[in-house]
Amino acid sequence: MRHRRLILALFVLATVITGTAGYSAIQAERSVDVTVADDENAYLAVENTNDSIETGSTRGVLRVTNQFGREVDLTVDDVETTGSVEYDSVGGTNSDVTLHADEDEEIKASCTGTSDGKLEVMLFVESDDKELSVRTMQVVDISCEST
Repeated sequence: MRHRRLILALFVLATVITGTAGYSAIQAERSVDVTVADDENAYLAVENTNDSIETGSTRGVLRVTNQFGREVDLTVDDVETTGSVEYDSVGGTNSDVTLHADEDEEIKASCTGTSDGKLEVMLFVESDDKELSVRTMQVVDISCEST
């Protein structure tokens, strides 16, 4: 019986001294290669097409091109404007637009007066299977010109 207590006491003492064999930190070195593409070469290409609009008219100000190689849905959210600038549509509609591979659509704005302003839009792109999604904020400075 004494031997058991002695062995148990030595075991407890050894456990307290050496710890529980767990660890609290680990360090590893890894390398990553990252390539950043210009907007027009990205999977979702966004190009400023116009920065001046005649008062009373509507023009495309951003061109969005699907370069993912698969069909995606484009939604324009969180639209904010300043000055005389007003958001008009994407692809001629105010709802979601489906972009096939290598297809593009224009985001249109209009000027209701002669005060220059900005169009700020949140573009949200998502594939049907929800495996792909992109969200990007775009701001366009627009000059409203009198006719």
